[in-house]
Amino acid sequence: MTHSPLRFLAVLLGLAFCHALPVPLRAAPPAPGRLACVGDSITAGVGTFNGGIESYPSLLERMLPKPWEVRNFGVSGSTLLNQGDKPYQKERAFQEALTFKPEVVVIMLGTNDTKPQNWKFKDQFAADYRDLIGKFKALESHPAIFVCRPVPVPGQGNFGINEAGIVEIIPMADAVARGESAGVIDMHAAFEGRHDLLPDRVHPNSAGAELMARTVYKTLVGKEFAGNIPAVKKSRWNGLVQLEFIVRGRVCKLVVPEKAAPGSPWVWRAEFFGHEPQTDLALAAQGFHVAYMDVSNMYGAPKALDLMDAFYDHLRATYQLSAKTTLIGMSRGGLYSVNWASRHPDRTASLYLDAPVCDLRSWPGGKGKGKGSPGDWENAKKIYGLTEEQARVFDQNPLDNLKPLAGAKVPILSVCGEADTVVPYLENTAVLKERYEAMGGPIEVILKPGVDHHPHSLKDPAPIVKFILKSVGM
Repeated sequence: MTHSPLRFLAVLLGLAFCHALPVPLRAAPPAPGRLACVGDSITAGVGTFNGGIESYPSLLERMLPKPWEVRNFGVSGSTLLNQGDKPYQKERAFQEALTFKPEVVVIMLGTNDTKPQNWKFKDQFAADYRDLIGKFKALESHPAIFVCRPVPVPGQGNFGINEAGIVEIIPMADAVARGESAGVIDMHAAFEGRHDLLPDRVHPNSAGAELMARTVYKTLVGKEFAGNIPAVKKSRWNGLVQLEFIVRGRVCKLVVPEKAAPGSPWVWRAEFFGHEPQTDLALAAQGFHVAYMDVSNMYGAPKALDLMDAFYDHLRATYQLSAKTTLIGMSRGGLYSVNWASRHPDRTASLYLDAPVCDLRSWPGGKGKGKGSPGDWENAKKIYGLTEEQARVFDQNPLDNLKPLAGAKVPILSVCGEADTVVPYLENTAVLKERYEAMGGPIEVILKPGVDHHPHSLKDPAPIVKFILKSVGM
C-alpha cells in the first residue's frame, strides 16, 4: 500500500492543525458515582494481557475510591456511526450501559469509524455522536459526559484503521463536546511520543492501558494519581469476595471465605473455575479459600507445573494459606492435579478428581474407546514436545506418576460417570484405582451408574466435602 506525497503532507498538516486546536473547556470534576466506560476494543482491553484485569476501566476501578463504581461497556469492532459495520448503539452493551444509569459517562469511539467502509458515512459522524450523547443525557441520572479524542494510529495503521481519519475525527468530536457541554479527554495527546505502547498500531498494551486510566483519573479527580495502581481486582463470586491478579503472566483468582477456618485451608481448581461449584461453595462456607490459575491448554505439562509452583508460592507468601492444599481435577484438570501433586506430595492434603483424564492417549488422543479431540491431541503433543510415535509410548502420564503420592499416603477421591464416552472410566480412573491401591495408596471411587462425562460432581456434594474436611483434619 502506497501513499502519495500530497496525501502524506495532508496528514502532517492535519496533525499540526488538530494539535493547534484548543481542547474544549472541560467540565468541573464530577461528583463520584456510577461511571460507564463506553467504547470499542480499546476500552474492552484488547491489546492487554487480560482485559478483565488490565483494561483501562478495570485499572480505573482500582484507582478511584468509593463511592465510585466503574463498569466496562467496551465492544470490540464497534463504531460510533450508526451506518457503520458494527454500530455501538445496536450492541447489547449499549442497552446495559443505559440500564446501569451512570452518573458519569466516558466515551471513546471513532477508531473503527476510520475504516474505509465506515468513513464513507463521515458526514453523519457529528450527528450520530450527538444522538449517542443525547440518549445518555436523557437518563434520569443526568450523567456528566466526557468525550475522548481517539488514541493515535502510528504509521500506516492496521485493520483498515488510519491516522488520517483520526485527524478528521478530532475537530468533529471537539465541536460535539462544545455543543453538548461535555468534557474532553485528550487520549491522542497522551500518547504523543509513546507509540511504543501501541505495538499493533491500534491497541494500547498493558502499559498503554495504564496511561489511559491515569489520563481519565486526572480528568475525573482533578489531580494526578499518586503511587502504583493496586495489582488486585476485587469483585464478587456467588456472594463472596473474589480477588483477581496476575502471576507469571497468568490470570489467577482467589475466592475468600467470609471467615477463614483455622490454618487457612484451601482448595485449588486446576481447570473449569466456576463449573458445578457446589463443592467449592460448601467448602467456602466451612472457611476454605478457593484458588484458580489459568493454565488452560497446557495439559499438565512441566511448563504448566512450573507456573503452578509460582502460584502456590505467591498464595503462601501473600495470603498465608495452608502449606497443604486439596486439588480439584475436573476432566482434563486431572492431568494438572495429579502431576502437580506427584511433584509435591508434601504440599498436597488430598486429591478430588472428577471424571479425570489420567492418560493423554485416552483423551485427547482417542487411542482407546473414547472419541478423543484431534485438535487438543496435536496441541498436547506440541507442548510436551512429542512426536506421534513418542506419544504412543509416553510414560509421564498421571497413571505413571503415582509412586510419590502413594508413598505419602495422599488420599484420593474420584467421582466418575460409569458410561463416560469422553474420558472412559475403564481407561482412566479404573486404572488409577488399581495401580494406586497396589502401591498402598488410599483411594475411594464414587461411580455414577449410567452417567456420561456430564454432569460433573454430585448434586449433593456432602460426600466430597466430608472427604476433603477429613483430609485436612476438620
